[in-house]
Amino acid sequence: MKIRSPFAWALVASLLVLLVALAPLLWQMLNPGAAPRARPGDLPAPWVIERSKTGVVSAFGLQVPGATLADAMQRWGDDLQLAVIESRGLGPALEAYVERWIGGGIVGKLVLATDVAPEILARWRERSPRRQVIDAQAQRWALHRDDLALALRMPIVGLSFLPASRIDKALLSARFGAPAEDRPGDGSVHHWLYPDRGLAIAWDESSGKAVMQVVAIADFDRRLRAPLLAPAR
Repeated sequence: MKIRSPFAWALVASLLVLLVALAPLLWQMLNPGAAPRARPGDLPAPWVIERSKTGVVSAFGLQVPGATLADAMQRWGDDLQLAVIESRGLGPALEAYVERWIGGGIVGKLVLATDVAPEILARWRERSPRRQVIDAQAQRWALHRDDLALALRMPIVGLSFLPASRIDKALLSARFGAPAEDRPGDGSVHHWLYPDRGLAIAWDESSGKAVMQVVAIADFDRRLRAPLLAPAR
């Protein structure tokens, strides 16, 4: 059958581009024991996490402590999304993320955590040139250009990576090794802790979804272990 519609041709081309983009990831999931071939300029894979003698952790193309949002902007440009976000029942926070992070052939979302004082966030929200309603529970405020300059100077205190694909236990074990602690979470969630790398992995056995969090070694207990030990409210 001949395809004559320009729209049909565009659809076919888009599907081919998507298949090419996902090929390394699909290949790796089918061959978990093999290392993917990185493209020129590609970042290290998510499991490549290095620490210095002083406790600085290098992961996902950044260092904690040490990197600022300006460093992230220099690396990802307009792909770095910044805004003040507030959900019902929670105070405002600085939202910073890269929707499509790629490293070692792995695709996912990278979220950057910062410690911004509540009074600064409130001022940014008041000066915002644009408000966006996300849903009934959350809103987002774009940063004023003057406030953006200040936000970019904020230190990054944590990195969270959400793989786009399902992850199984065998792949986690092969890439990250056995955790120092395996703590049960809600439902089918497991929390794998690697304090020597500043790494914690929350993995849902049922859905295959995972969140990998990295902080400075000195911050591991306070930021990653303590919340797991706190009593549920």
